[in-house]
Amino acid sequence: MKVLREPQIISGFVYEHPVDDLPAFTHCGEALCCQGHQLKPHAHPGFEFLYLARGQASWRADGETTVQAMGDLYITYPGERHGTGPARNPENHHLWAGLKLDQLGPAAAKLAAELRRRRIRTLSGCPEVEPVLRGLVAQVVAHQPERREVILSYLELFVSLVAQRLHAGERRAPAPSALPYSYAVQRAVAYMEQQLDRRIPLRDLAAMATARSVPHFCTQFRREVGVSPAAHHLQLRLNAARLTLRQPGFDVTKAALQHGFSSSQHFSTLFRRAYGVTPRAWRQGAS
Repeated sequence: MKVLREPQIISGFVYEHPVDDLPAFTHCGEALCCQGHQLKPHAHPGFEFLYLARGQASWRADGETTVQAMGDLYITYPGERHGTGPARNPENHHLWAGLKLDQLGPAAAKLAAELRRRRIRTLSGCPEVEPVLRGLVAQVVAHQPERREVILSYLELFVSLVAQRLHAGERRAPAPSALPYSYAVQRAVAYMEQQLDRRIPLRDLAAMATARSVPHFCTQFRREVGVSPAAHHLQLRLNAARLTLRQPGFDVTKAALQHGFSSSQHFSTLFRRAYGVTPRAWRQGAS
């Protein structure tokens, strides 16, 4: 392990060749960077996936500058020189992993071919990969028995999640002319659609929208969507719970808890206010 001691890094580390007999896993690391962070151009033999856990960052690769928001997964390609963008980054927290996908099995090789064909730079709103990257780093550090097998399982899961997000973007992306909202509000709405099991703090939504402040984000969101961010997300969660009630094995309590409501009573009150019937009555009528 190499501890990162640069002045612009509050804390950080990188592992090069973390597992001796797994050369396809080239490196991994994590860094909490302060205001003014810069990274010199460099390259890797495989793909690098960089997840932004907090803040905002700007990166440059192949002559292209990309602004990455919290929850995004930024991708660089084998042999591609990349570093920070022309402006110094604000404070941010990111994790990364380097992979020679072509050497990690058929699913990973298929993902590599698709990424090369489409030249994807950023996958927006990928919070599901953060715990996988953290688990991967924990296994690298721990040196537990069967460490290699567990790391391979994490890598397989990571490849599956990236492929899922890639294909979900294909299915869900509307035609540019049909997009009703600004880019910032689109990002916030997309993030809401991926987080239907909990309430989202406004500060997280504002960060996802790269807004300059929470009040500014709320004003912009209400102006474009017609309701507050909290009201819109509540409606998305209620609708998802309503669809869940059609599935066998789901009662009112299970549907409520799965979609982030504190109790079945609270859920029932909001459901009736939105749809004019109780969840139980709607479920019985739908079944």
